[in-house]
Amino acid sequence: MTVISMSRGFDANKLIYLREMKGCTQQEVAEKTFLSSQYISQFEHGDRKPNFQQIMKMADFFEVDHTFFLNNIVIPQNTGTTFYRKLQKVPKKKYIQAERQTKWFSMFEQVISSELGLDYGRLPSFANQREIVEMLDENYIEDMAKKVRERFDLGNGPISNVTLLIERLGIRVNFQDLSSEHIDALTDQLDNRYYITVNKVNRPSVRIRFDLAHELGHILLHSKYSAEKVNNVTNHRFIEAEANYFAGALLMPAEGLAMDMISTNMEYLLSLKSHWKVSIAAIIYRGCQIGLITDQQALFLRQTIARKKWRIKEPYDDEIEIENPTFLNSALKYKTNDPDKLIRSINTIIGRKNFSNLKLLT
Repeated sequence: MTVISMSRGFDANKLIYLREMKGCTQQEVAEKTFLSSQYISQFEHGDRKPNFQQIMKMADFFEVDHTFFLNNIVIPQNTGTTFYRKLQKVPKKKYIQAERQTKWFSMFEQVISSELGLDYGRLPSFANQREIVEMLDENYIEDMAKKVRERFDLGNGPISNVTLLIERLGIRVNFQDLSSEHIDALTDQLDNRYYITVNKVNRPSVRIRFDLAHELGHILLHSKYSAEKVNNVTNHRFIEAEANYFAGALLMPAEGLAMDMISTNMEYLLSLKSHWKVSIAAIIYRGCQIGLITDQQALFLRQTIARKKWRIKEPYDDEIEIENPTFLNSALKYKTNDPDKLIRSINTIIGRKNFSNLKLLT
């Protein structure tokens, strides 16, 4: 076990980090800790150092051990653009909360990976290396999805476990409760390592699988783009469309879907959903993309979905099993005799309380 020495003093950045992850203001922290907002501001700016009692109050409020503020564990740094997948306009504060949760997972995960000697993935040689943002050709995206399938000999059939596929690429996957943030998924590059965080609360497996494929698309297609360029309104629109296209191509290769789609009536599409483990809406969209479904047929099918109120919940949503991340748990199981003891030790190193309600799935 790595021995972590204590730092020389209070780390103001960790106070800012915890406050942002909790989504509260300096005033709210002050009220809950019975300290003045001026003190909290001074602590964050490094103009004043809290005494031990004040550190304990803040630690209790944030549900961490007081050593979190004092140890030499460093908050992971962004080394690339963060991509968010959302269905509605989200306040900036919610973006920050979700991103801070990924960093919380990363802190824990990096210590585990260091202790167990686990490797991280690098961008495959076939990933887009260009920093210039321009619309990518659909054939290029199709080819990118095909290369992922070829790498793992997946053929043209359904992918049995999308989460496992991404973990095999050396990307860390974390399922969280992001429902309050109204974010479905995000991709982060922290300390030159890739992380995908997905909201799994009240969401069916077919949507989670598509989100994961979408985020993998960002990693392979858009990792070299700057945040400024990605967040440009015009660029962002087609970048998201490209990630969606990649997800459809990865989950439903044209040759495989064409072989199976001998009919386009809704009853038959429902049977395809169970086989391909994607939503009916995604099957219709992909079928239309590759010429298996006409625009008129797609319109009728979408009207049927709306009439049956399937836009939020489709048939078979509850029957397709959610593919939870397994990489870290498997590593803990096979590389240590007492996983629970190691987790407790890592919690101590980080300064995380074992009973903490902070969002972290191991």
